[in-house]
Amino acid sequence: IFDPLGLYPENSPERMAGLIEPLETSMARNANNDILDPLRLYSDQSIVAPDLEMSASLPFVARPALLDGTLPGDRGFDPFNFASNPSALQWQRKAEIKHARLAMLASAGWPIAELLHKDIASSFHLPTLLASGDRVPSILNDGLSHGGFPAFWIATIAAASYIEFSEIAEENLSMKLNPAELGFDPFNLGGKTEKEQHYMQEAELFNGRLGMLAITGFAIQEWFLNSAVVDQIPIFFKPLNVAMEQLMNAQ
Repeated sequence: IFDPLGLYPENSPERMAGLIEPLETSMARNANNDILDPLRLYSDQSIVAPDLEMSASLPFVARPALLDGTLPGDRGFDPFNFASNPSALQWQRKAEIKHARLAMLASAGWPIAELLHKDIASSFHLPTLLASGDRVPSILNDGLSHGGFPAFWIATIAAASYIEFSEIAEENLSMKLNPAELGFDPFNLGGKTEKEQHYMQEAELFNGRLGMLAITGFAIQEWFLNSAVVDQIPIFFKPLNVAMEQLMNAQ
């Protein structure tokens, strides 16, 4: 019998016979097999794990051991335990910041390409590479086939491989404590004090995470609605008079 709310009185036959059991399974307990109760549902708090720190992002889950809030952007979110050890945590940090920076560039370049690509291509007498409906080429709209193969893909893969192998070679010679540090800060925006640097690193990660969500949303929107994202929400990407005219004509 499960009774997390304490509905059975202390002198009930079920409780006196020891038939009342905790609701949680083994996955809802910590390494010491203590009961977790972040929402304080148990009337008898004496059976709950004392002083258990919960995740800031998932308050019903215990905070992962390695995510103590000291790293930039750390809010204790690791439901699948990807950062199970320090080496895995370092690898995940590097992967996240790489994807975050790429996503920020892509989320800005995506609408710019849809707005300017055709004009730029015609100015240089080049064919347009946009997919049908003037959409940016993506894997969901068969747009990747629009690139000039093999020259385009050879150049893209070669550039990415050069950057990656250069970084691997550098890591073999020196160990970086901060995998996001590439020594690139021409405008000195990284902050002078440790507090300022932490703030800027968090800002980069938060904007990068938003960029990853945005670029995924762009691809899904254009695949589902079969139109360019700048035409779906023109008020964000076009002059106000053009956006209003487009919105009124769509009605």
